Amino acid sequence: MISKKNILRTYVALAVVPFVSSCMPNMDLNNPEQLSVDTYYKTEAQLEAAVIPAYEALIGQNQGGYARALYYNLMAPGDDYDKTFKWSNLYQDTYTTPANEALLKSSWQDLFNGVFAANLAIEKITGFEGSIDSSKKDRLLGEAYFLRALNYMHLVQLFGETIPYWDHSIIDAAEYYPGNAENGKIYALIISDFSKAAELLPLRSTLYADVANKGRATKGAAQAYLAKAYLYRPILERGQAAEFSKAAEALKKVIDSNEYRLMDNFRENSMWGTDHENNAESVFEIQMFNGPDWMGGDKSDSWRWQEIGVPDGTGGAWWNLAPNQRTFDEFEEGDPRKFMTLWCPGGAYYTEISGNVADWDYMINHLSSDKHLYGTRKECPDYQIADADNEINTRLMRYSDVLLMYAECLSELGNDSKPVTDPSGPKYYIQQVRDRANKVVPSEQPHLWYQHDPGYILTVDELLASGKIINGVPMNSIKNIIVHERFVEFCGEYLRYFDLLRWGMADSSWLSSIQALGWSEKAMYYPFPEEELANNLNLKGNAMN
Repeated sequence: MISKKNILRTYVALAVVPFVSSCMPNMDLNNPEQLSVDTYYKTEAQLEAAVIPAYEALIGQNQGGYARALYYNLMAPGDDYDKTFKWSNLYQDTYTTPANEALLKSSWQDLFNGVFAANLAIEKITGFEGSIDSSKKDRLLGEAYFLRALNYMHLVQLFGETIPYWDHSIIDAAEYYPGNAENGKIYALIISDFSKAAELLPLRSTLYADVANKGRATKGAAQAYLAKAYLYRPILERGQAAEFSKAAEALKKVIDSNEYRLMDNFRENSMWGTDHENNAESVFEIQMFNGPDWMGGDKSDSWRWQEIGVPDGTGGAWWNLAPNQRTFDEFEEGDPRKFMTLWCPGGAYYTEISGNVADWDYMINHLSSDKHLYGTRKECPDYQIADADNEINTRLMRYSDVLLMYAECLSELGNDSKPVTDPSGPKYYIQQVRDRANKVVPSEQPHLWYQHDPGYILTVDELLASGKIINGVPMNSIKNIIVHERFVEFCGEYLRYFDLLRWGMADSSWLSSIQALGWSEKAMYYPFPEEELANNLNLKGNAMN
């Protein structure tokens, strides 16, 4: 599989130029045996390796990707997670993050490393004159475009659209120090790159017929992310309206491809092992691998289960970020997803390394503070592992997201009144996600009621007519139900804060929950790292600097 044991450890030297300047003597000395960007990429195998660094950047050599920093940078600002007493100065939770904050710096470095690596791959693949099958060359080029767009999309979500713009490898020292990108320029590049990737990449069934290619980007992934970029336009090109018609067109292609389906077991989308990872619901996921090193030394795994899993006092967990009461209350009565997402009352048991089986009463009794918060079972095993590192793949795009994004587009385009049986209306797709939530999960822990009985959340039409109010939001419109469904379906999957931002740009009422926590429009993006501004005097910070 891509990005597991075959991650290139040499990529920093070959593909990425770090964000530091130095004085070097101008010595015309060359070692013909030494690898460089000029002597590498001469064979098909080397060309195929060219895209690996851009994948790896999403994990992060500096732990700035999903290895560590991103689950704080993406989740802490939302209304669904709170910092705990274990990390009381986690600024990301307070909208006051300073420009010298280490997690921000590592994300900036790693994600720009991904952009640089993708730029180099695009150039080397495009200019390759050796022997290679044209379909393979197209596929590799499609991966490079996809990865440049994905790394840039993360960067703009975090720092805004005026970050540096690079669409080619740096060939002149002056290019290390660009000014701010013009408004709209990076959004246009992201759309262009995902569009090119969608044309060049093969379908999942074609690419994954060779198991060695599992985890690589596919046509469906590019189409889904193209649609997501259209919906995220209010964030990626600040203040501009989402492009629902264009997003709907891209999402319909994913649905009509019949390449994906919802898994019967919701929990399979966050479980460990080849039987669950890269499953039929997975559109794109980060391929984690836990090697022999410890505490992130492999640069290919994550600390997520250690840092945001079970509550402090159980299983040696650190529990720095935790789901709050709003999150617990968002789940409807009879929704099994609550117990597959959270460590909470009535939920799953956790087996400590000593053999002790911890239920919620045990967890809460061994928790010294913040007893109003919960734990995150999603992407956490049900038993303690001695190694803090984990290799559960991070699912970034699931088919349920495709269905709910498509439902949102159809709703925004005026189709709310269509019956639940009509595929041209939003109810049809929302109901699919809710139907899956109600399914019996025989593989679950035997004491959990949905292991032998189905869930009993209402149908879309029943919910509309129910008069229910959840966290102050009445379930009396399709839009409100989509907002609710995205909250519970993707809790802990890095989407909630950015959903609120993009909806809030069109209707400020969706910002009220984070405004109550201290959010302001000034704090929409994190500050540029101060070290970057000190090194590059042509670059100006954003409102948070």
